[in-house]
Amino acid sequence: MAIVLTKLVSKGMNQPDADIDFRRSATLVRGPSDTGKSYIRDCLWYLLGGDKIPKEIPQSKGYDSLYLELNTAEGDVYTIRRSIFGGGAEVYPSGIQDIINEEPLLGEIGQLLVGLSGAKDKLILRTLSKRGPVTGGDLRHWCLLSQPTMISEESTTGTPTEKTQRKAAFYVFLTGQDDASFVLAQTKDEKIKLSTLIEAIERDLERVNFHLPKTDNRSEVQNALLKVDSTLDVLSKQQFERSLKLRTIRNSFNEIFSSLKNAESKLSQSMLMASRFTLLDEKYSNDLSRLRAIGDGIAVFETISSQPCLLCGTSVEEQVDMAIIASGTASKQRIAMEAEAKKIDSLRNGLKVSLDRENTLILEFTKEVEELEVEFSKVSKQEKTELFNSKSEFSADPKELAEARTEYVAQIKLFEEIDRLKAEHERVKGLLPAKKVKSPKRHADVDAVRIGEITKELLNSWGFNALKTVELIAEECDISIDGRPRLTYGAGKRAIFLSAMTVALMQHAMEQNYPHMGVVVLDSPIKSYSDPVNLSDITVSPVIVRDSFYHWLANWSGPGQVIVLENEPIKDDIATRLFPIEFTGIETEGRVGFYPYMNEK
Repeated sequence: MAIVLTKLVSKGMNQPDADIDFRRSATLVRGPSDTGKSYIRDCLWYLLGGDKIPKEIPQSKGYDSLYLELNTAEGDVYTIRRSIFGGGAEVYPSGIQDIINEEPLLGEIGQLLVGLSGAKDKLILRTLSKRGPVTGGDLRHWCLLSQPTMISEESTTGTPTEKTQRKAAFYVFLTGQDDASFVLAQTKDEKIKLSTLIEAIERDLERVNFHLPKTDNRSEVQNALLKVDSTLDVLSKQQFERSLKLRTIRNSFNEIFSSLKNAESKLSQSMLMASRFTLLDEKYSNDLSRLRAIGDGIAVFETISSQPCLLCGTSVEEQVDMAIIASGTASKQRIAMEAEAKKIDSLRNGLKVSLDRENTLILEFTKEVEELEVEFSKVSKQEKTELFNSKSEFSADPKELAEARTEYVAQIKLFEEIDRLKAEHERVKGLLPAKKVKSPKRHADVDAVRIGEITKELLNSWGFNALKTVELIAEECDISIDGRPRLTYGAGKRAIFLSAMTVALMQHAMEQNYPHMGVVVLDSPIKSYSDPVNLSDITVSPVIVRDSFYHWLANWSGPGQVIVLENEPIKDDIATRLFPIEFTGIETEGRVGFYPYMNEK
């Protein structure tokens, strides 16, 4: 996957568009200094997610927005819009002319570029202790080369803080492999945390050791605990047996007590019934005595003759109802009293049977109560005896044994805590690195050889035919030419050699379907070589190098897109094939620069 830049446009209110149409394979923007060539590279850097705003130049007055249109290998079109004065970028899924009808996509431009470059799922080292995805900055660093970068004597991996990340990204483009499997080193914070944890564990060890008895060791405490547990087991068994005996006695006690209460209740009930029956018999006896007294009175009354009243002389017949004293009345009364007496005798006989039965029950219940009271007393004595005997069963005080066991268990736990802390101490110490972690050894021999071959082919086609060897020093992300590191050459050769390596990296990545943006922008790759100041570094004619370079660029068909911003003149026959964008720097002759006119007022 890769992108192709198609158009760069700067817009402003009431200003004509300043635009650059890029060719799909190779584009040359040529012209003198101060016409906006480097400005183009700065705009591309900015639009592709860079933080650095393009420097203000007189020609940009009145312009406020930058647009970059790009295509993908799948035919998708995107437009990036960003204010020339800073702020975020907007990405639209259409060409520049159609964004008015589109809504901007979500997400940052860097994420889009990483996805389109094929590096979305690649993880690289940011530092030896931190890993993250490839960023848009990684793509820009290895694809958009400024003029100062070309001639710089500094490492290609950027600043010291960027070095690890830039080198890791370089390997992704070089080999297609990332750092997902690399074991991260510990961060400074992690080391501080581990050191702090070790100190805390050591303090805990001191605290636990302080609370341990000074005279006993672990085996002695364990043996003492075993003895206490053995004694407690014996006491427990004794307690269980005693409890079983007491439970049996208590059950018998409860059964006898319940039976006794039941028998006493029945005895009381029978005695109550007997007393009521006796009282009723006495009533019947009184009734018979009363009947006998009445009968005796009637007999006496029958023997007395009637006499008139001694006071008034009134006869009996005149004072009472004659029916009462008639001769047959007394006989009838006697018969009635005899019938009543027989009835009472019959009731007394029935009552006597019931009373005899209750008296029999009273005797039985009285005997049962007496027997149960004897048994109850016996069981009560057994319970008291068992409780008394239990006091002398224990050879040791259970309370003291329990306290001793608690103390021994606590000491055993202290020994176990010491073992745990020591093990944790060793484990945490093992997490601290024994020595400083070195940078990862990445395997890139085959790919590095191929990059060296492509770079040598490029330099040969650019006029450096006498070169014997070109090697990629993967660890340095740079090349060695004829056994000399690139940085040991003069500024002109440093620029040309870096340009060749950058193009070679893109070509190799795209041929192998490795992640890469698919675009290389070179700002003044051959200008420094042609500069008279660098004559001591010239081994091949600058004219030959210039013409050879332009000839190669005119014939470049990929893979990838090369955009060159250069000062050096071009031959007409090459220009007819390369179709360069020419800046004249003069308003009256052709295109003055990136912006349509100087606009210096």
